Amino acid sequence: MAQELAFAAPRAEDMTKAAVGVGVGVVTGLAEGIIISMAPALGALATPLTWGTLIVVPAVGVAGALFTKGMIGDAFQGMAAGGAAILGYSLPALMKPFLPTGGGARQISGGQGVKQLPAGPMFAPQRAQQAAMSTLEF
Repeated sequence: MAQELAFAAPRAEDMTKAAVGVGVGVVTGLAEGIIISMAPALGALATPLTWGTLIVVPAVGVAGALFTKGMIGDAFQGMAAGGAAILGYSLPALMKPFLPTGGGARQISGGQGVKQLPAGPMFAPQRAQQAAMSTLEF
């Protein structure tokens, strides 16, 4: 079924829907921002409070938008949009401790259960690098 694309002046209902959605989205973003910025002061509750807020608010907004109509549904739609925006903004910083760093693989020292590579022509660049590092003075 083809969709229509039409440009027309918005009606009062359209403007009300947009105003309510944007207003509730802004209030949701402010409330979530305050809760998330306040969470580190709560110690052990910081992680559950932060993740709970970031996940529950958009979920409640989506559920409310699906099961209500009118201005209340518009308000829940704004809540879902504001909550999802805060989640998208916060997710990279929250996932940073769980992602590998850009430094590549970490080197482990020789110990029990760690096999050291033998010396040979294949490992000459590593020996040259170690020799160069040992001559540097700090």
